[in-house]
Amino acid sequence: MSINCSEKCIYENEGICTLNHIIISSGNISSGCPYFKNKTSSKSLDNSKS
Repeated sequence: MSINCSEKCIYENEGICTLNHIIISSGNISSGCPYFKNKTSSKSLDNSKS
């Protein structure tokens, strides 16, 4: 089953949600998806670990 996704989310790839297992909710109620994580903020966190 494919879930269409148009959000700028780390799990979105070419318009499809790639999350394939249940994880803890992001707690983001402003998005229609409880697992939404912003790509840009996640990238900045990854860069700060280097």
